[in-house]
Amino acid sequence: QGCRMVDMTCELHDECAAGSQFVTHFTGRVLSKLQLRTTPINTKGFESLLQLVENTCKDSFDLFYALYKFNPNSGNQLKSIEEAMEQLAKELKDGTSTSSSSS
Repeated sequence: QGCRMVDMTCELHDECAAGSQFVTHFTGRVLSKLQLRTTPINTKGFESLLQLVENTCKDSFDLFYALYKFNPNSGNQLKSIEEAMEQLAKELKDGTSTSSSSS
C-alpha cells in the first residue's frame, strides 16, 4: 500500500494518532486478553474484531508502548476509555442508557 503525506502540526498529528492508532492498538490488545476464538456463528462484526486482534498483536509491544509513552495525548485517550467503560458498565447494571441513540 502507498503512503499519503498530510501536512499538519506536530500537535495535530499527536492528537490524531492518539485518537486512531493508540485507540486501535489498545482495543486490539484488550480483545486479545479475552482470548476470543472463531465460532460457527461468527458475525461480520465479530470477524472484524478477530482481524483487529490479529493485526494489532502482530506489532510488538514496544511499538504499542511507544504510542502511549511518546504521545502526550495517549494518556488522555486511556483515561477517556477507562471512563467510558465505567459509564457503560454502570448503564448495563442499572438497565439505563445516557446516550441519545438508545432504543
